[in-house]
Amino acid sequence: MIGRTGKKWKIPLLFVSTSALVVFGVSDGFGGALDSGEIPVTRAEIMQQALDNNPGIIVQTNRLAASTEEVRIRRATYYPQINLNLAQLYLNTPVLGISFPNEQPLAPEAILPTFTQELFEFGRRRNQVKAAVLKKEARRWMLQEARLAVLWKAAMAFDQLAFYQHLLQAAVESERAAKKHLDRTRLRLEKGLAIFPDLTQAKVYWQKSRLQVVQIRNSLHKAQADLVYVTGHTKFRPFRAVESTRPEMLPGNPDVLVDSAMRLRPLLISLRRKDGEKNALVNREFDAHLPKLDLFANGLIVYGLPSAVTLAPPSSGLFFPGFQTGVVLSVPIFSGMSVVHRTEKARAVYRREVADTRLAEIRVARNVRKAWFDLETQKKKIDLDRTELENATINRQMIQRSYDKGLVDSVTRIQAQAEYVTAYETLIADRFRLRMILDELEWQVGEWPPDVRVTSK
Repeated sequence: MIGRTGKKWKIPLLFVSTSALVVFGVSDGFGGALDSGEIPVTRAEIMQQALDNNPGIIVQTNRLAASTEEVRIRRATYYPQINLNLAQLYLNTPVLGISFPNEQPLAPEAILPTFTQELFEFGRRRNQVKAAVLKKEARRWMLQEARLAVLWKAAMAFDQLAFYQHLLQAAVESERAAKKHLDRTRLRLEKGLAIFPDLTQAKVYWQKSRLQVVQIRNSLHKAQADLVYVTGHTKFRPFRAVESTRPEMLPGNPDVLVDSAMRLRPLLISLRRKDGEKNALVNREFDAHLPKLDLFANGLIVYGLPSAVTLAPPSSGLFFPGFQTGVVLSVPIFSGMSVVHRTEKARAVYRREVADTRLAEIRVARNVRKAWFDLETQKKKIDLDRTELENATINRQMIQRSYDKGLVDSVTRIQAQAEYVTAYETLIADRFRLRMILDELEWQVGEWPPDVRVTSK
């Protein structure tokens, strides 16, 4: 997290704790609230699994590998090119003024070696290689962006699972309380201390509580499916989130976070490398105006001609008609303005890439600031939620005492219990929303999670 890796900030730090939720005496043991056969996992384990298995990272890895080979292909033009061609000839005309014996055509074999070496190209090859290297760098940073995105998506999926685990625990306890209230209402009805509508209300409340357990359990299973997806598995795995304390340190100024994002976010670094690649391609197209100097050598060796023709020793059949070597200077004169148009096209692509990079920087800065404001708002909301839960707890206790004395009816008690459950679940939800906002903020800034092995970081 920001500040975790030893960065020193010159402004006050805000400490935010996102430890495991244990709200007002509710334990983290899920007991019978969850299905058996679950797989307990920590946040770090889930992120490591996502990093190791997610196919999206494999896609970016192979794109990087292709770009690496592209650099080697471009650099291969610095070396000489040597070719050897074999040909089967059919000759039926005199060679060097000498007639074939018996005027019969011959079918000798020919060997044609060629050698070419580009001596000087006035920057064309250099810019081609430079563009390939910058493209490779852009791919490398896109791989880092893919890893960063997978890690934080896994973190948010883990937090979502933990969120539903807590909600399910609260719903199960609420259902038990509703069942207990129903049983007590039956006893009170038998003793003449309650009326039949009280029993009906208690049954309705209990049924609603049971339905809520079913719905939250379904949401929990879908959160498990999301976690299976982000970790790169196809077979369903009933994960159970095992939470631990995870302290956070964030600078107390969103502008500092924006500056960090501009420096650290792999996406932005990749786009800047891509801008450099497009600029190098502009120079490469412009260099097509310039001349090129090449060294060449060609030869021809023929085998299978009679010695009367080749003047070589008998039965050798060799003939060396020629060998050429020299230097070629190629000077472009006129190409129908195609070079000019290709250069302008490359410049337009470059300007578009620069504008896209600028848009990405603005978008990241906006996302960082929005996440920061959401964080501040969420902290205030949690403070209000705590107050609301305290009031609901006191009100429930007072109503319960009045209900035991026969001063209020069953409907009033059920309403007090429902208000308490709503306040409790709201606090749980808002605390986990705070955690997920922190995940989003650190993702946008480009910070790497702790305790996760990332190669080539």
